[in-house]
Amino acid sequence: MSIENKKKDRFLFLQKLYDTTDGNSAYMVDMWELGTELGFERVKILNVVDYLTDEGLIEPKALGGGIAITHYGIIEIEEAQSSPDSPTQHFLPLNVIHIENMNNSAIQQGTSYSTQSINFDTDKTEDLKKIINEIENIKEQITLDRLVSDELASEIDTLKSQIKSPKPKNIIVKESLKTIRSILEGVAGNAATPLIIEMINNIIK
Repeated sequence: MSIENKKKDRFLFLQKLYDTTDGNSAYMVDMWELGTELGFERVKILNVVDYLTDEGLIEPKALGGGIAITHYGIIEIEEAQSSPDSPTQHFLPLNVIHIENMNNSAIQQGTSYSTQSINFDTDKTEDLKKIINEIENIKEQITLDRLVSDELASEIDTLKSQIKSPKPKNIIVKESLKTIRSILEGVAGNAATPLIIEMINNIIK
């Protein structure tokens, strides 16, 4: 693979991460799912992530592939969008990146302050609201470590924020639901948790 193609793949991945998270470094995304949506094979995903991590543009957040864009990664993408005819520190000028076979493309050429991503299916919004309501109904009945309880509350807030968004992000919703499912799977003695887990599985399958 040529150096130019390597740079293109790195940019596409970082751009996708930026678009998916709305340029928010607090959001964690599954790198394998993100790369798959770009049509990348696992070896390419790993190589791209290793490079972007070494350059400080993304950072690992969890075992298994959880990553987040960094402040420097956000600057790099916004600089490319603001000046598409000029190269950035790591990438070619945006207007000379030639896109060929790419699945679910998230790249936008020659635009500023615009985003595009794979959005959450709005038909499932009511199901998501039901999950949130069910969790809030039982959260006082289940025993959780304080940090785990805080994490659960944070993920619920994330889901509520996504519901309010005109373009909720599919990956953010799924990652929050996966975290919630993991927490609930560790809860014993509440009859409602298996039902909530099943509801979550129906959305993220």
